[in-house]
Amino acid sequence: MKIAREPIHHDQESLRCLHLALPGFEGELHRHGHLELTWIERGQGLRWVGDSVAPFFDGDLVLVGSETPHLWATRGAQAAQGCAAAVLQFPAELLQRSGLPELRTLTPLLTQAAPAVEVLGPTRSEVQALLARLPGASAQRRVAVLIEVLGCLLAGAGDLRRLSAPRPGAAWTPASAPGGPNPQRIDRVLSWIEAHLAEELTVERAAAVAHVSPAAFGRFFRREVGKSFTAYVNDARCGWAALRLVQGREPIAQVAQACGFATLSNFNEQFRRRHGVAARDFRAGRVAWRSL
Repeated sequence: MKIAREPIHHDQESLRCLHLALPGFEGELHRHGHLELTWIERGQGLRWVGDSVAPFFDGDLVLVGSETPHLWATRGAQAAQGCAAAVLQFPAELLQRSGLPELRTLTPLLTQAAPAVEVLGPTRSEVQALLARLPGASAQRRVAVLIEVLGCLLAGAGDLRRLSAPRPGAAWTPASAPGGPNPQRIDRVLSWIEAHLAEELTVERAAAVAHVSPAAFGRFFRREVGKSFTAYVNDARCGWAALRLVQGREPIAQVAQACGFATLSNFNEQFRRRHGVAARDFRAGRVAWRSL
């Protein structure tokens, strides 16, 4: 198992625009050389981007950097009308290749976006309105919208929240970069974690997936991902638990067990550390927020 490499072909255009309408978002962790702006119009689940794992809800908007592993996976009941997303993919060198000095001023935005940023606040609403123009637009109009979107993101830099910090030598460093690592081993581990999140995930099992010794695995994982194996797994499990707390009425102890936590006390400690509140308070506050 490894992170899939998505081929992107658009020989006659500068960018690729997709509008997805599906019963749910499925698939596997994947990467590509293009930058990608993904707007979840409808859908709820777990978002895996670089070393960040978090629940997503309607309106989620993220700019994913080149070669960053990513996946939006729906979990639980979805809206009766299904899920929808708008995806805008473009090569990192597009701005420089244009030769226009006005576009080169947007280059710092792409640097800030590596490996990924979440778009929040008023900027998110502005970008969503621009992306809503894409369906049915001409090729020329799509390029114009992309330029508007990038300008909006640059102007609203204060509304961009980095999802994972760039680290030299991390697995999502572009493979074409001088000295870039071979990502296959860490890809296998991240995909394995995503697929087996509810199971007992030990260092020994993970080391076998990566084909390294258990003694060397801890250093390997931290070097490639930027955090410990245990911290990454707990991030993912707490994100899944947060989603389940909002979507259903399961007892908290049942949610903890279903998400892979052996004890309720450990779940409570890990959840509060990541979300800043107890699980029951998170459920009450998030449900109230979603009902507005």
